[in-house]
Amino acid sequence: MENLLNYHKLRLLYSRDKLILNEGFESVDGWEITDDWHVMTVDTNEDKSSGLNGDIAINSAGSFWGGIMEKEIELSNYAEILFEHYVKNENVEDSANKLTFSVDGVKKLEIIGPSPWQRCIPIGLTPGKHTIRFEYVFEGEDPAHKKGVIDTVMVWQAKGVNCLVTEYTPPKPSKNVGSINVLRGFTRFQEMSVADTEINFTAVFEGLSFLEFMQKSDEPFYFVDEFGICYRGIFPESIDPKNIAMNQVYSVELTMIAGQKTGFGFC
Repeated sequence: MENLLNYHKLRLLYSRDKLILNEGFESVDGWEITDDWHVMTVDTNEDKSSGLNGDIAINSAGSFWGGIMEKEIELSNYAEILFEHYVKNENVEDSANKLTFSVDGVKKLEIIGPSPWQRCIPIGLTPGKHTIRFEYVFEGEDPAHKKGVIDTVMVWQAKGVNCLVTEYTPPKPSKNVGSINVLRGFTRFQEMSVADTEINFTAVFEGLSFLEFMQKSDEPFYFVDEFGICYRGIFPESIDPKNIAMNQVYSVELTMIAGQKTGFGFC
């Protein structure tokens, strides 16, 4: 099984195995700063605005005058980044402001002010070196009553699940389309713009690897298909393992539902 696992194109991964970056911004050391980005303290948080937890926003990174804060990271496997963000604008009719997040120059998220504290949805990262960048900009000459703030930047790296993927069905759109039956005429269907992706397969495990999977089976996973497209999803249905060889080999039929478009994936 070891050789098959090493060279099999289909891969199942635990999405959050190792915390590569956990930035709480006691300082901005290790980040490359252009123009204005600094640690929010009791003194620099001039309007005493609160953070996501309701306390005054300190030990976060913010900008009043606009600028860029970026960092290079290196990953040995697929990963995801999450962070909290806040954009203040009390004069939106006079001038606009926004906070953007990009990876290797590709914009992944744009927050236009005003926007309350929120935690972003996971953003996928592929193996290798990446430059992650936060940029805050505002219109006009006076930044009063405006700012962009981020906090709790985390990068979780995945780990491969020690299993063999068999009885695999390629990813397909999960179409749950509503319909209305009329007395006369054709059935009227709900117009569908996007659909989740459904992936069906069987995973075969050796003893201890099976135990680890069952312990983490309610968490998000990654699945890499034969084209190298990585999907992020969960197993919403009940899991019924089969015992092939007592204490040695187990199999589980799985249906993953991934919240990404088929053929595009998570990252």
